[in-house]
Amino acid sequence: MHLATFQPQLGVHCETTTLRNMIHHAGVDISEPMLFGLGQGIDFQYWDAPDPGRSTPMLTGRIGPALLSRNACSALGVELRESRAPDPESARAAAAKLLEAGHVVGMSVDIFYLDYFSSRSHFAAHYIALYGLDDSLAYVVDTDQQGGAQTIPEESLRRARGSDEGFMPSPNLQMYVEELPARLTTATDAVLREQIWKAIRPTAERMIADRGPRFGIGALRRAASEIAEWSDTLTSADEMVPGVGRFWRFAGTGGANFRKLYRDFLLEARQRCGDAELDPFVDDFGDVQRQWDQAIEMLMAYRGADDGRRQLEAVAARLNAIADAEQSVFERLLVPATKWAGEPA
Repeated sequence: MHLATFQPQLGVHCETTTLRNMIHHAGVDISEPMLFGLGQGIDFQYWDAPDPGRSTPMLTGRIGPALLSRNACSALGVELRESRAPDPESARAAAAKLLEAGHVVGMSVDIFYLDYFSSRSHFAAHYIALYGLDDSLAYVVDTDQQGGAQTIPEESLRRARGSDEGFMPSPNLQMYVEELPARLTTATDAVLREQIWKAIRPTAERMIADRGPRFGIGALRRAASEIAEWSDTLTSADEMVPGVGRFWRFAGTGGANFRKLYRDFLLEARQRCGDAELDPFVDDFGDVQRQWDQAIEMLMAYRGADDGRRQLEAVAARLNAIADAEQSVFERLLVPATKWAGEPA
């Protein structure tokens, strides 16, 4: 079972890559940054370490899994279907049926069981797009960093899809998109222009809201305060601190990756809408992205630093500066968003 006309679409983040492949195969080419922006994907989230002192908290730069796809599909008028099978056999049968019906199948998986991943850690909030199955092999698309289109043993896919280990597992979760609305296929540009400001406004409102110590700017400031103490509180700081930097840079959950996606979304929005009001925000997010990259570089250089504590204090200062910058840019972005979204403040 293979989708004969399927053409893999590459991307930098797993869920937006998966969503793009599903929508592209259904008949419309929408960029990954546009899907990320319409999906209101940017955020910062703090999840407590499972073993404090022996592990670090999970610090992510986006909203929760599947929420992005739901938001983007809602904005586009696309019906997103999600289901969770009770066991691996039922999940396999459901996927096969969807492939036979011509759908690309999105799946939540644990990277530990994917043969092409070098990581030996369990992380179950990863997404891939399935476009073929045979007796022993599965054909999937992952991010560009993970090689794009991949062929893996079906047993590996079964384990990855059914895992209940790692961060935010969703065993045997699958999704696909129904036939696209006619207007989206015939007037794609018009649909996107109509939805851009409508997606920016709730994103900005959420990012400047006080959502406690686990979400948004407050979570970022909490992370900054705790990172400054990691040299004293972590039992293996020389290993774990650079590991956080590598994870942020290469695993797709880091701030710089998602800030670049949001900058590229605003840039595409500027080009589509012809709205010069977006110009300063494109520049602002470019600066935010650079600051995230600097913080990551400092984390990755921790082991070789002359003074580890001072190095982490510098990281904390950079993260607090990022928090200030993001607070400011979203407060200012909310002003034109409120005007152009066509809704009362």
